[in-house]
Amino acid sequence: MKKLAVIGDPIGHSLGPLMWNAAFKALGLEKDFVYESLRVKSEELGSFVKKIREGAYIGANVTIPHKIAIIHYLDRLAEQARLVGAVNALYVEDGEVVGGNTDGEGALRALVEHGVEIKEKRVLILGAGGAARAIAFTLAPRVKELIILNRTRERAEELSSEVLKLATKTRAGGLPIKELDDVDVEMVINCTSVGMKGAQEGKSLVTKEMLRPDQIIMDVVYNPLETALLREAKSVGAMTISGLDMLVYQAVANFRRWTGREAPVDLMKRTVKERLYGHDRR
Repeated sequence: MKKLAVIGDPIGHSLGPLMWNAAFKALGLEKDFVYESLRVKSEELGSFVKKIREGAYIGANVTIPHKIAIIHYLDRLAEQARLVGAVNALYVEDGEVVGGNTDGEGALRALVEHGVEIKEKRVLILGAGGAARAIAFTLAPRVKELIILNRTRERAEELSSEVLKLATKTRAGGLPIKELDDVDVEMVINCTSVGMKGAQEGKSLVTKEMLRPDQIIMDVVYNPLETALLREAKSVGAMTISGLDMLVYQAVANFRRWTGREAPVDLMKRTVKERLYGHDRR
């Protein structure tokens, strides 16, 4: 049995195991692979990477708050992870534990699947952490303008300056989130944990008054399926894209790498939706 896991702290909210194990079963791989969720504290990251190196796990997904800290313990980074400076997946290649990043790819595919043409869009990214970095570096060469807002101006401006090195034709600026209502954009992507199930649920950095019906609003948070941000966006007639799409599509490349098979995308989406809608009804 080959073992995979998602690691984070906290990790109880993760629906990764539900989605991955349902996919294994659908493809008849449940006797070959199993996917677990593991709470790994910061001081335990080195020990977990050692387990992968020794073969106890063939790989893992990495979530909050370890996407950057895990890098210190790895043998090397794949190109996208090196560029982004954050990791969402670990795998073994030529005897080395490698850090990869498919968050940006997942976000881009989610937009494409919804028929969004991003070429001439002015895009606002909320946050400057691991997910924000991955999405910023992926979208920067493809959009008209990229603006990054964060609680602290310094982090937003740091990411903006890095993005400009990659996409010199893309304008990017760092602003504190309190200045959000002064920004005019066609697309907003929330890359913070605001709105996530738990203490942050029901909260949003964007008020209804800041939204327009011609905008596209995307949230990387997938639990709950409809965050406060998406609910407000829908109420004004804006297009909404939930974090479920990014969750599934960022997994597709990793699924292929770890199993050698194509991921059953529709089933993975349906499995997570059924669990989330079930929670909503109770």
